Formats: sequence, structure tokens, C-alpha cells
Amino acid sequence: MSAVPVGPRGDAGPGLPAGVCPVCGGPVDDVVARCPDCGCDLAGVPPRPPAFSRPAVVATVAAFVAVYAVIVAAVALVN
Repeated sequence: MSAVPVGPRGDAGPGLPAGVCPVCGGPVDDVVARCPDCGCDLAGVPPRPPAFSRPAVVATVAAFVAVYAVIVAAVALVN
């Protein structure tokens, strides 16, 4: 692997750093056309976007906390 890894087209691109497979996240050399771990064709493949955005995670956690608070309040009223 080179000291400064670059993507198959010579660019690092957004998302995952160069030298990382966009499918499995395994290390890849800057001169290979396929990932040695998963066999993904790396020619022209953009990096994989993150699974969840930060606002989605915050909203999900807030919703769980709200549901938990309602359940705790309902149990407290019953007892």
C-alpha cells in the first residue's frame, strides 16, 4: 500500500478514506480493481454513505425517552 492512499480513479472522494473498501470497509491497495476481502469491483464505486444521519439518531433517542417517560408515569399513577 502506498504512503498516501488514493481511490481507484486517483481521488479520495467523500465518506470513507481512500484505501478502504466502500462495501466491507477492508483495506485495499490503490492499484487494485477489486477488494481482496469481498471481491467488490472498485472501479467507479463511490464511498458508502453513513447508515444513519445525526438528526435521525437524536430523534430516535428522544422518541424512546418520551415513550419510557410515559410508561413510567403510567406505572406511577397505577401504584
